[in-house]
Amino acid sequence: MTQAELDAFLEKAADILRGNVDHSEFRGYVFALLFFKRISDLFEEAVRNLVKRVGEELANDPAMQKKSLPFVVPADSIWDVVTSGTKEKSVTSLQLGQSLNDAMLAIERANAPKFDGILTSKIDFNRTDELPRTKLVELKNHFSSRKFDRAHVPDDLFGDAYEYLIRTFASKAGKSSGEFYTPKEVSYLMSEIIEPAEQHEVCDWASGSASLLLQCREYLRRHHKDPNRLFLYAQESNVATYNISRINLILHGVNSWHPAHGDSLRTPKHLTSDSKIKQFDRVVMNPPFSLKSWGFDDFTDGDPYDRFTYGMPPADNGDYAWMQHVAKSLKPDGRAIIVMSQGILFRGQPQLTEENDGRNKKADDEYLIRSGFLRDDLIEAVIVLPSGLFYGNNVPACLAILNKRKPAARKGHVLMIWASRHYQHANPQCLLRRADCLRILLPWRAFGDLAKAREILPAEGQAILDEIARDRAHALQEISEAYDPVLAGLPPLRAEAESLSADGFSRWQDRPDPSHPVWGKLYALAAEIASMEQQRAAPVAVKEKKATLKALTKAAKDEARDRLKIAKAQTKILEKLEKERDERISEVNRRADRETAEVQEAIADLQRICADPDAARRYFVVAGKDEIEENECNLNLPRYVDTFEPEEEIGLPVALDELSKAEAATYEVRAKLLNLLDSQKSAL
Repeated sequence: MTQAELDAFLEKAADILRGNVDHSEFRGYVFALLFFKRISDLFEEAVRNLVKRVGEELANDPAMQKKSLPFVVPADSIWDVVTSGTKEKSVTSLQLGQSLNDAMLAIERANAPKFDGILTSKIDFNRTDELPRTKLVELKNHFSSRKFDRAHVPDDLFGDAYEYLIRTFASKAGKSSGEFYTPKEVSYLMSEIIEPAEQHEVCDWASGSASLLLQCREYLRRHHKDPNRLFLYAQESNVATYNISRINLILHGVNSWHPAHGDSLRTPKHLTSDSKIKQFDRVVMNPPFSLKSWGFDDFTDGDPYDRFTYGMPPADNGDYAWMQHVAKSLKPDGRAIIVMSQGILFRGQPQLTEENDGRNKKADDEYLIRSGFLRDDLIEAVIVLPSGLFYGNNVPACLAILNKRKPAARKGHVLMIWASRHYQHANPQCLLRRADCLRILLPWRAFGDLAKAREILPAEGQAILDEIARDRAHALQEISEAYDPVLAGLPPLRAEAESLSADGFSRWQDRPDPSHPVWGKLYALAAEIASMEQQRAAPVAVKEKKATLKALTKAAKDEARDRLKIAKAQTKILEKLEKERDERISEVNRRADRETAEVQEAIADLQRICADPDAARRYFVVAGKDEIEENECNLNLPRYVDTFEPEEEIGLPVALDELSKAEAATYEVRAKLLNLLDSQKSAL
């Protein structure tokens, strides 16, 4: 299966249930069934390989399986046994739900504690009100139609398809899905900014589907490092989402990570031996925006983890609770990137006095916290993102980058990038394209230095162009591997069909060939007749042979007609596949060509922008401590970046002409109105 085929296959699984319940409800059923089918097929494949190494008796010993394999599936919990039954006892549609429930519980128990709750939490296949039996049977048949072992679907391909399925659900699952899944383009951008390295410990305290952590692994892979040398930590409060993240990591072939279930603000689970919050090299997060019930009342007597040192966040908004939690969980040289509501940049006012403002007012909590972050020089950069990027959430978002140990040249400064201009408008979700990511990554890597940006632009642009080329080659290779072995039979079929036609028979008669599968049967008799005629054999004997040849020819033509019919039918099927392959190749090339053109256009535009400080200020600036203090620690980017769009200039002659036309149109309407009033008066 190609990636596109597998994506489409899994999306069909979601479509089967459409219309019964909300996507956010039934996604658990699809994810659980898919995971069950995958591990069942993987286990059977692993046992076959084990048989080759140790023999059938040992390979089927449960103790040997538990010792030798990463996970086990009990014999009576194999997919085919659970969904169809055995020769002795079949599984009916009425029994299917309970059969699945029992098998999934058995698999969890056989792999405790690794699989605890992963298949059974909030999942009940007997809930016919949510999952009608007919739909469950249809879903079971759909998954049964494919093999999901590694021989058919490698880990990377299957993991990417599972991510695609998560994305499909997130795009349709309603307003909560912005917390559930971070769009892949944003995850990619965040990993490129945070730059995780081998041996780093990376944590996501609101891990959702774990897409951010997986992108950190992908960052290492893209940069030719070993992703298995990255140590992942995750915590998620929603149990269904927590299980989806565990499935996601397992299906991506991640063998070692540290998942935790629970509310990270109220009960953080990643702690040191002395019950302090564990610190990490990198933190990546997309927490719930502006969470109203974040736990304020739980900390009236103080925070046992000493996180809120800059101030207590407002009772009805948890944004700065997350920000302080992240700051506390960073190592002294750690760095974090967090998706946040843009409100963190400007909410809250400083203290107002009668002398300076004509009124007295205490400084707001969020102002105090933000000014504390700036005072301690924790904020390295702020990136304002386009609206509409996050599923089910139109709150304007930004990326906040924290660094506990800024390089000397960056101390006392904050890079501000206005990335709201360039993106792909789409319905319902807007997208960041690779070209848009380049427009963000270039000023980030140059940290606003125009000379450095011009210097590194060719390499940065080429790196993304190379990624596009690699993706194109990989996609074309996938298509080739999927289609070419099957389509290799098309030219012989076409040649066979041609040779079996009437014209083919005529050509064979001109140059007889005894090897032809149909006409070759006539060769010996035709040659014998030609020899008899040459030797002037008795006419009666020749006539008899010719009669035999005529009958044989008729039989051969009948056979050729039947074979031609089959060959044409097979050719038609393969030609349909050939057309499908060519369309997929064209689509891959069109997409790659479009992305290449977009990146090349962005490179040219960035060359212009980075050569002109005024033009650059419309996209990014580096604000110093004095300028930020002058703005009362308000980080709202329009205070620093020229975000206003220039109005189109209209020449004076054109303006005068438009004014004259407008006056003429107004005069005409007034004249009509006056005539109408006069006629009304006359009528009265």
